[in-house]
Amino acid sequence: MYLEDFINQILSIPKFDKKIDSAFLERLNISKKLLEGTSVRDRSSRSPFFLNDLGVRFTTSPREFVEWNTKKINVKISSYDKLVSDMLQAEIGLLPYIMDACILLTGNFDAVFDIVSRRKSEILKHGTYNALIYSGTVCASKGSKDSYLYFSKAIQRAGDINHVITAYHRLIITKLKRFHDYEGAQELLYTLISKEIPRSKDKDLYMALFDNMLGLAVVMEPNSFSLVMAKTLLVNATDRINKYVSTCSSIKGKSQAERYKGQVAINLVQLEIQKHDYKLAYHIAINNLEHVRIYSKGYVAEACSILAYTQYLLKNYHDALMTSKEALNEHADIGNFDGVKASREMLISCYIKLGMKEEAKAEAQLILDKSFKKENIGSRK
Repeated sequence: MYLEDFINQILSIPKFDKKIDSAFLERLNISKKLLEGTSVRDRSSRSPFFLNDLGVRFTTSPREFVEWNTKKINVKISSYDKLVSDMLQAEIGLLPYIMDACILLTGNFDAVFDIVSRRKSEILKHGTYNALIYSGTVCASKGSKDSYLYFSKAIQRAGDINHVITAYHRLIITKLKRFHDYEGAQELLYTLISKEIPRSKDKDLYMALFDNMLGLAVVMEPNSFSLVMAKTLLVNATDRINKYVSTCSSIKGKSQAERYKGQVAINLVQLEIQKHDYKLAYHIAINNLEHVRIYSKGYVAEACSILAYTQYLLKNYHDALMTSKEALNEHADIGNFDGVKASREMLISCYIKLGMKEEAKAEAQLILDKSFKKENIGSRK
């Protein structure tokens, strides 16, 4: 298997672990287990489930991160044809593990999309729940409505109600974000709240998720009351999460709820920014950063990024600069190129506002270099 050879080639390099980023080392070790058909559930934010993404987004981050690391050790990434060959030959039960490893290690969404298209009938007929979710996600990220088929089949094949709700979520978000199918999303939302969520013992948590999705739908079809309705839904989502956490006895459940709470807070910040209430947006953002530092450290990077933006809107350019440096370092630590690039763009804006043109040019060059180099927070005043 070419992916396995790629991993072993790196692991055989003397002192390779001293030459690559720790997040990339983590991805290598997890991918090695995945290729053996071993599920690795408790993954950190350094090794995300790109094919189980809540926002069904396409991202270049895993590709840029592996290229940044393989340059350091002079190793070439497995080619498109080799990756396709691995997945074509894989048994249907092993396929989702190889798909997961392929994106985690190479970021080659095109290769996975190719396989999902070629093995479509087989995956729909015999694929596991994860294979269907992964296939739906990659199709959504590539703008293919085959995502509808995969997510719908995942709903049918789900082993428990929580997996049913998760598949509904992916399908609804795909209809809203990727294809702006508001009528189709509305029908699914109605089914979800009427028939599915009431069957879950975690209904408060999933109602929070529902409120968050409905808030997105409301904003995407604007009218005179959209912002008020969206804020009401997001506040309700926060209240539901707090209620769930106060009664939940599961550590995993509480952890998941606290992560949701951070995402809802970021949506609230974006809503207040849309209303031009930058001070309130800032206060929500800074409270959220304190929250995620305690409960969901993997989301500190995103929380810092949104806080920096509110500081910039309030013309607190020095604070925005320092927060953006922290955000950049956090994004770099988890191998998130999209976040690193966005943070550098914010740094450039701050430097320009502060009259620091040379520093702005230096950051622009780092963007062109697709660099994951971290910022020295104490070095610039």
